Order: sequence, then C-alpha cells, then structure tokens
Amino acid sequence: MAVEYRNLMEDFVIQNLNAVMTGAGCCTCDACKSDVAAYALNHLTPHYVATRQGRLMVKLQSYEMQSRADVVAAISEAAMVVGKSPRHGRD
Repeated sequence: MAVEYRNLMEDFVIQNLNAVMTGAGCCTCDACKSDVAAYALNHLTPHYVATRQGRLMVKLQSYEMQSRADVVAAISEAAMVVGKSPRHGRD
C-alpha cells in the first residue's frame, strides 16, 4: 500500500519566495532560494495532508490574512539571515 502525503506549507513558501526575496533585495540564485525556503519552512508549522479534502481545507486556511503574514514574515527573516552569510560563491 502506497502512503501519500504532502506538506502544503512548501507550496505556500514557494508561491511567495520570489516576491519576498526580490522585495528584500536578496540574491535569488538557486542556492539562496533553497536556503531561504529551508530556513522559512523550519520556522513555520507544517500542514501535512493525505486527502483531497484535507488539501482543500488547508488551502482555504492559507488565504486567511494571518497565515499569509506568517509565511511572508518567515521568508523575510530567512532572507535576512541568508543574505548575511550566503552559501553561493563558497568553494
């Protein structure tokens, strides 16, 4: 039996990543994007779902103003941290 589940918080972070990083003046290379996404996801509550109904309920919750603000705040914080010590360019 295959077990299928997904953390929808990943989708929410990815959807907002470019806009927030660009707005923060952060580098948007692949390494920085990966680091910012990982940092933000580690500071946000995961939203795992295993059914279509669960996916719809979590997506509805994500449209609440506080949920969106939490995602943007986590990405902004991550962009500042990564921007201070970017991984790109290191050998």
